[in-house]
Amino acid sequence: MADDDLTYEDVVDVWEREKDYEQPCDLPDDFYRRLREYIQDLEKKTEEIGITPSNKSEKRVQKQYERVKKISELFFKERQKKIVLAAYHKSLGQAVSTKNLTDKELQLLDEVSSLLKDLKNIVFLGEYKRKPKDDRDEEEVSREGKREKEEKKAEEREESKAEKEEDQATGTEEIEREKVEPHEELLIHILEDVPPFVDLDTSYELNKEDVVTLQEDIAEVLIERGKARKIRL
Repeated sequence: MADDDLTYEDVVDVWEREKDYEQPCDLPDDFYRRLREYIQDLEKKTEEIGITPSNKSEKRVQKQYERVKKISELFFKERQKKIVLAAYHKSLGQAVSTKNLTDKELQLLDEVSSLLKDLKNIVFLGEYKRKPKDDRDEEEVSREGKREKEEKKAEEREESKAEKEEDQATGTEEIEREKVEPHEELLIHILEDVPPFVDLDTSYELNKEDVVTLQEDIAEVLIERGKARKIRL
């Protein structure tokens, strides 16, 4: 492959090697810049031709432009997939090969690996280990970590206090409810047989002409359905 402008065959050759190799393949010098300029040049020529080409040469330029864009997209997809997979293995502490990666690709691998490690700390360890910046010394990082712990403890104390207050309020509400809504009972006369039924832990089997005392809510249902009548004392 020449060191000057790329050709269609050059792009196809790189794509063929990339899809056949398990690891990222080696790239020609300054490949990404040259590929970008090649695509831009084809795009400019295609715009000059317009929608309808007038001869075979112009048709060939249009087809070449579309094919180069498609091949480039497939190349990037395959190569980036390999880089992300390598980043995953690196985040697990495994050794990965980086000999054919460009500087930008190396940076991408390191950043993705770091993000995966942080995600693991958050999801599985329940903490976020922030990487100190170069312009902060260890003492400053330590102070920040201590401040975060103190803030977390303060939040936990506030949450605990709020939970206690809520429990006390709930208990008071339950007591008041019991005072306001006592369980009353009614004496009723069963007018026709009632199919057996269960209410909480009590089962009922009521027959016509029975005179029974039931909880008010159950008695009212039977009365409304014409199964019983209230006996006034």
